[in-house]
Amino acid sequence: RNWEDLAELHTALERKVEAGRDDRRRLFQRANAPIFAITPRGVVAAWNEHIEKVSSIAEQDAIGKSILDLVDESSMEGLKAAIESCSAGTNPGAVEITMLRQSPEQPPVQLLLALIEQVDSDPVKTITAIGQDLTEVSAMKAMNE
Repeated sequence: RNWEDLAELHTALERKVEAGRDDRRRLFQRANAPIFAITPRGVVAAWNEHIEKVSSIAEQDAIGKSILDLVDESSMEGLKAAIESCSAGTNPGAVEITMLRQSPEQPPVQLLLALIEQVDSDPVKTITAIGQDLTEVSAMKAMNE
């Protein structure tokens, strides 16, 4: 009997974990904000439609790449520090980055990111970055100067 109870508990826990994954997938898909997830080593694990639109980098071209390969050199140190801080369990606050675009003719996109450490029962811990496109704001500031 104890074995059956343990098996039922295990099945219920698996369902709960899968429901959490589905919730996260839906959030990524439906959000009207650029969102991506990376591993603690900076490898892109998820890429939503909105980040694809602002960066012009397709999901299949981003997944599996280092996020540092997708940002301007000027953003690398700050982003590395934020990833390390988040991986250590410390909130790095907002991080402004300049992301490269698929086509070199397009100007880079500026994003303000909030990094959130993902703590769940997934075998791969991820860091979720939720962004706000600052490109237009930066262009307006430059015009006013």
